[in-house]
Amino acid sequence: MTRQPPTTGTHVVLRTILSAGVLAVLVLACAGTAAGVTAWVDDDDGGADFTSMQGA
Repeated sequence: MTRQPPTTGTHVVLRTILSAGVLAVLVLACAGTAAGVTAWVDDDDGGADFTSMQGA
């Protein structure tokens, strides 16, 4: 069994910063995707965004 060197404070800080950065990128990517979604409604009886597929 190979012994691993003890983790220093610098490694812990760098790993924490990297983890926070990856998490921030994932959160922003998900938020950007959800914000860009638009639902268009097509209903020939009215009360929608469009009354026909050609109009949409």
